[in-house]
Amino acid sequence: MPWNDQSGGGQQGGGQGPWGGGPRRPWGQPPKSPQRPQGGDLEDWLRQMRERFNMRGGNGGGERPSGGRGLSWRLIVGIVIVGWLLSGVYQVDEGEQAVITRLGDYNRTSGPGIHWHLPAPIEAQRTINVTGQRTETIGFEEGNNREIRDIPDESLMITGDRNIVQIQFRIYYNIKDAVAYAFNVREPDLAVRQVAESAMREVIGRRLLEPIITTERGAVEQGVEELMQATLDEYESGVQVLQVELLPAAAPPAVIEAFNDVVIAGQEASTRVNEAERDTARIVNEAQAYRERVVREATGEAGRFIAVHAEYRRAPQVTRDRLYLETMERVYQRGNLVILDQRGGAVPYLPLDGMVRRPATTAQPQGDR
Repeated sequence: MPWNDQSGGGQQGGGQGPWGGGPRRPWGQPPKSPQRPQGGDLEDWLRQMRERFNMRGGNGGGERPSGGRGLSWRLIVGIVIVGWLLSGVYQVDEGEQAVITRLGDYNRTSGPGIHWHLPAPIEAQRTINVTGQRTETIGFEEGNNREIRDIPDESLMITGDRNIVQIQFRIYYNIKDAVAYAFNVREPDLAVRQVAESAMREVIGRRLLEPIITTERGAVEQGVEELMQATLDEYESGVQVLQVELLPAAAPPAVIEAFNDVVIAGQEASTRVNEAERDTARIVNEAQAYRERVVREATGEAGRFIAVHAEYRRAPQVTRDRLYLETMERVYQRGNLVILDQRGGAVPYLPLDGMVRRPATTAQPQGDR
């Protein structure tokens, strides 16, 4: 049979080309498949789809027999029902919990794994990460390059001594109760921000400015964390506060120069007070030492007087002579003496002690020579 024979006979079967490729068309063009009408109405499209499902191949051909039956409506309904049931399959990852509601009311909680619930609108599920750490920033925003942009409405706070301080901090928290987190508070993350800001303002309002920016940063963080947790537990929000991180606190830029002057003046006052306290301590110590020395000397003199008085009562004459000699010894010990004798007149005093010591002092250099 020639390749361009367009007759319906031959062993190939009616309506087919020489290679069994379907209805014979000029130049071997394939038969055109029905397409979805562009811009047509829904009924025309459904009719064409129904005709496509009703088409059955016969003898390798693509023509639809006139008496063929299409897909049953029961099969279509079954496929739809199976797909609807499969829509209830869901997966919960590690560290997550799924809260299942039935007709809007809480029903159960699912852990990690693959689960199934009644498809919508009967049941719905909400997956919540209960182990991941969440972060909220108060008083500032972080840019792409970790640049901090201040938010004055949140960062400016009043201290207990009626000063203004710029406070910026972070809150780290996670979820300890998924059911409470999902149902008890409408917007729990927003509630955490509001509670954190309120707690920080209350803690700052109880303290003075200088300790806040210097020595009491840890106390401020601890106080805010405890107050936040107590408030969130009272709301039954299911939130666990992990840490409050306070960024460096300072006075607002508009008053920073005046604040620095106040700080410098306070430091100078503290320095002067410390110096005065040091001088006071030195003077007090010296006075105490002088008092103790005078008391010891007076006690010793009194004891010596009592001892002399006791000896005087035993031997008055001997005691008087001894006192006289001791007194004269002290008086004449450092003076040049001249002895006047009633019988011989002036008698030169020969300092034997000096004469004895002098050769000893002069002999030592001679020995060195």
